[in-house]
Order: sequence, then C-alpha cells, then structure tokens
Amino acid sequence: MNTSEKFFEHGSSGRRGRSALRLAGLAVGGVVLAVVFAFLFGFVVKLLWNWLMPAVFGLAAITFWQAFGLILLAKILFGGHGHGHKKSDFTGEKAFGPFAKKNRGDGLEWGRFREFWDTEGKKAFEDYLQNSAGAKRAE
Repeated sequence: MNTSEKFFEHGSSGRRGRSALRLAGLAVGGVVLAVVFAFLFGFVVKLLWNWLMPAVFGLAAITFWQAFGLILLAKILFGGHGHGHKKSDFTGEKAFGPFAKKNRGDGLEWGRFREFWDTEGKKAFEDYLQNSAGAKRAE
C-alpha cells in the first residue's frame, strides 16, 4: 500500500475538509469582528466629539458617518500603512548600533570577545579607569 492509499484509508481527507471550513469560518468571523469594531469606534468618536467639541471649542455636533469619515481621514493623514514595525528594525543598525554590519558576519568576532576579555580586557579596562580617574583629578 503506498502513502496516498494510507492517507485516504484513515479518513484524513475528511479532516482536511473540516480544517478548510474552520479556516474559512475564522476568516469570515475576523472580517465581521473588524466591521463591528470599526462601527463601535465610530460611535465612540461621535459621542466624544459631541460631548467635548461643542462645549470646548464651540464646534457643531457631528453624525455617525461624519465621525467615521474623521477616523478614515486621520488614518490617511497620520496613520501608518502597515503593522507598525518591520523585521529589519530588530536586526539592523537600530538594534545593534555600530556593530550592526561590521561585527555580525559569521559570529567569530563576538565569540572571540570572551577570549579577549579574559586575556587583555580586564586589565585594559582597569588601566582605563585609573587613567580617567587621574585625568578627572587633574582637572
């Protein structure tokens, strides 16, 4: 018996159909939830606008659709068009500063840091501290 016969023998095709339906249901549910959230957010903006703006700035009250339009306009003018950050933000110069491109090649530079610190670094750092303390006293 080959693998495709084993696959169909155990009823896996039925599970595949159920998982596709589940995925479709989750997608439709997500769209419905997003629409409900958008309308709820528009309603909250309308309530806040009509409560604050006429009293504070003397502006007119707005309708739900005007509030919804304000949200869309604010998103277009001020909002980002993505999910916030890119993977490169955590792997490039932002994450590692000056070591981003120079010292991240094959990892040997970082692996040899411990060796350097154990042989020369500790003494060099102590010498630096003594020299900087002496320089501060001289000022």
